[in-house]
Amino acid sequence: MIAGRPSATALMVALSVVRRGRAFALPDASLRIAAHALDAAGGGWRLLARLARHRVGSALLDAIERVALPGLATHHCRRKQWLLQRLRTLAPGTRLLWPAVGFDGTGLALRTEASHPDRHDLQLHELDHPDSLRLRERIVGDTPGVSRSALRLPDDGGVLLDLCAASTAPCVIVVEGLAMYLPARPLLRLLRALAALPSPPRLLCTALAPTHRDGTGFAAKNGIVRRWLSRQREPFLWRCPQARLHALLRRLGYRIDADWDGAGYGEYAIDAVPRAARFVMPAA
Repeated sequence: MIAGRPSATALMVALSVVRRGRAFALPDASLRIAAHALDAAGGGWRLLARLARHRVGSALLDAIERVALPGLATHHCRRKQWLLQRLRTLAPGTRLLWPAVGFDGTGLALRTEASHPDRHDLQLHELDHPDSLRLRERIVGDTPGVSRSALRLPDDGGVLLDLCAASTAPCVIVVEGLAMYLPARPLLRLLRALAALPSPPRLLCTALAPTHRDGTGFAAKNGIVRRWLSRQREPFLWRCPQARLHALLRRLGYRIDADWDGAGYGEYAIDAVPRAARFVMPAA
């Protein structure tokens, strides 16, 4: 990240939500927070948000996307839709830890869904880099039942361990669109440490698959994307085949309850539950 600025990739995801979120039935809170974040970030982000709200501007953004990274907004929204479906299986009283929360509104929406009053006691703890967290606090403000703290990964991995260890409720950690920006070795050490806790957390995580010659989206070698990420000081650092990450999590004592292959876009998602978990899944 560029010092003093919120994460550019988090703002790019917010733009995707503004552009395509309604088509994927994302909660109103998600759309509202994403739009407020782009406006509050100012400059080019505010202009992009305005373009997304108008037919001609939206067509222009579609054309730019087809050149730079076709299908990006749709992929981001599909990813959030899958995570939302999995998070709706949480048992009452769960503690939800969301590192690199960016400008996501899913956790806040879950706590206020009128159709699921048993989820109102969901304990939500949002964590992010201080520069992104400051912008989030400006647009969201204080929210009852929601706590926040600064987090710089991979250096502050101990913060997540302490939060899980101190919790009297089952913990779920959402690692959405984050793993690829972390060095592999510190990430693996953190996974091992989390798995070694007396009550390991459930993990909802996404990761990038390796690139290949005929790949699309994140699976393709894309010089435009690589240069843009480098300018934002948010380069991709880590990729892993889905089957290999499955095997790693199983060795650490997890079972894979569900996964999503990303529709071939090069980023997949996993819902991993510790075998000795205290989770009680609600009745269907």
